[in-house]
Amino acid sequence: MKNTEEIPVKSYSLSELSQLYSPTLSLSAATKQLLRWMLRHPNLIPRLHETGWQKGQRRFSSKQISLLFDCIGPP
Repeated sequence: MKNTEEIPVKSYSLSELSQLYSPTLSLSAATKQLLRWMLRHPNLIPRLHETGWQKGQRRFSSKQISLLFDCIGPP
């Protein structure tokens, strides 16, 4: 994870966000890692559902990104 740069809270695709969190992993591995981290936070998924997120969705809104950053920290 990058701690030296401020990552803007904006809309990101799943692949963009995955690569921000795990830039040294392949896209597939980075995506799986991010999804595992999301599942480890039991309150995150229900909170994302409240914002309209659905399983399989490939883009996160800025509100959803803010929730992700609150739960798992910024990249």
